Amino acid sequence: MKSTNPSGLSRRTIAKAGLFGAAAAPLLAACGGDDEGGSGELSMMWWGSDPRHEYTRQIIEAFEAANEGVTIKESVADWSGYWDALNVSVSGGNAPDVMQHEERYLREYAERNTLLALDDIGIDFSKLDEAVLSGGRLDGKTYGIGTGVNSLCLLLNPAIVDEAGLEVPDDTTWSWDDFAAFITEIKAKTGKVGNSAVSFNNEALFNVFARQRGESLYTPEGGLGFTPETMTAWWTLVADLLAAEAIPSATEIVESAAAGQDQAPLATGNGASEFYWTNQVGALEQVLGGELLLLRVPGETSGAQPGLYLKPAMFWAASAETDDEETVGKLIDFLLNSDEATDLTLLDRGLPANLEQRERILPALPDADKRGAEFIAALTPDLVEGPPVPPIGAGQIPDIMLRVYEPLLFGDLTPETATEQFITEAEAAIG
Repeated sequence: MKSTNPSGLSRRTIAKAGLFGAAAAPLLAACGGDDEGGSGELSMMWWGSDPRHEYTRQIIEAFEAANEGVTIKESVADWSGYWDALNVSVSGGNAPDVMQHEERYLREYAERNTLLALDDIGIDFSKLDEAVLSGGRLDGKTYGIGTGVNSLCLLLNPAIVDEAGLEVPDDTTWSWDDFAAFITEIKAKTGKVGNSAVSFNNEALFNVFARQRGESLYTPEGGLGFTPETMTAWWTLVADLLAAEAIPSATEIVESAAAGQDQAPLATGNGASEFYWTNQVGALEQVLGGELLLLRVPGETSGAQPGLYLKPAMFWAASAETDDEETVGKLIDFLLNSDEATDLTLLDRGLPANLEQRERILPALPDADKRGAEFIAALTPDLVEGPPVPPIGAGQIPDIMLRVYEPLLFGDLTPETATEQFITEAEAAIG
């Protein structure tokens, strides 16, 4: 049964983040919504860490300096509280003029007529990556513009590969069977974790696996786009790795996921590999104190088609209720296309959507970011069309994946019953 609250977010999600508690209040107080059409004041809302908040404030100051009479009121949050606070502000008629958005929620906000189409409000699209633009289009209109792109990759610790006396695999040809054999051999020869397995319940990674088989997590019409056989094969892969001890025990996987990426086996030097997004390399290397290799996900050349795709890291979107579309357009254009915004953001919101800016900043990037950008550049010619915008209710899918993943690890579900449970819950979530 679908949620009946205005944004479509589930009651479980709302309760989990404490929607009506203190966490949401500061955000709501900071949002716009005072009916002063043409006042030159906009509200802007985003999620992130303290460093992101700080450099985004510097971008705002640069924009205000270049646009006399314009002031931007900010609203900030971490990920866990953002969507519930945004839901309250939108449903209360207090939506921010400009907001950060995410692919799981873009469709449900757009189809409830809460987002402004961005095609004709003065934003220069000419230098933006088409792969980025397509990810925010619905029914021919652009409701979100990707801030930049990331790709999934396998991060590999070469020191552990050397310790095992092995060669780094050829990631342009290896299969999932090759991957399983490789990490199993690493565990056998070093006693260290072959793969920490904290990402096998990530729906984006499963989507890559499904796309390699010519399927997809979702259809363009908003349904599930994979067969039960494909998901069962995915969970069987996990169960086989667990039985081979190539990945940690169920308890260790759950504890590692709860501890966060800084305490995961890859970051602590106790694990050889894990799947991450390309913009996470630098942070992991800083904790590890060593360099990691970026490899393509296994199976890219052994199936029906490549499964990897460039994912918009996040989107800039705007409220359909804004009183100043012109200034909203100027602000989003500044965020995407200006030197000032690009130099301050670098790759924090993904490899820049603006292709000229992407090329301009590459030589000055930190080494880890540069390698992430080069990985994406090498990967891009081999990619096929990306997946469709997720359906309404897609925000519930990560929780559903986790609800079947943990019982699978502990032996309470078989791959077949895990698939049945996931499909049943997912179809209820997305309607």
